[in-house]
Amino acid sequence: KRTRFFDLYDDDEARYSVIERAGELLSGLENDLPHFVKFMLHSNVGQGFWLHLPKKFCEAHMPDHDTNVSLVNEWGKEYRATFLLGRYGLSAGWRGFSISHRLLKGDILIFHLIQPCKFKVHIVRANKSDVMGAALCLM
Repeated sequence: KRTRFFDLYDDDEARYSVIERAGELLSGLENDLPHFVKFMLHSNVGQGFWLHLPKKFCEAHMPDHDTNVSLVNEWGKEYRATFLLGRYGLSAGWRGFSISHRLLKGDILIFHLIQPCKFKVHIVRANKSDVMGAALCLM
């Protein structure tokens, strides 16, 4: 059974809050850089640790072979992950990024391609109270 967008959040207020904050963040970013948005599912952050990327984005902006990619967080720390062309997704290394940033189901990630195979990753927390906890963890 596929997870639906509405199943990610406890209530309408939580859903609209995170979407509004993601929209504000998107409006302040450089729009000329290729980007995509991902809503974190349980399979992305808790079980399996697999992240599917949009097929059209991959076909337009990613190499035509498996390769390593860099994920740069908002503080400039870089993480390595493996991009698998045949599955249009991130594998090895994604788990480490997810755990170190304490990503949760419902968080929204904005991936900005800032260089070939290098993404700046912006995180919008589903629960605003988790922002401070995650920031303290990274310190």
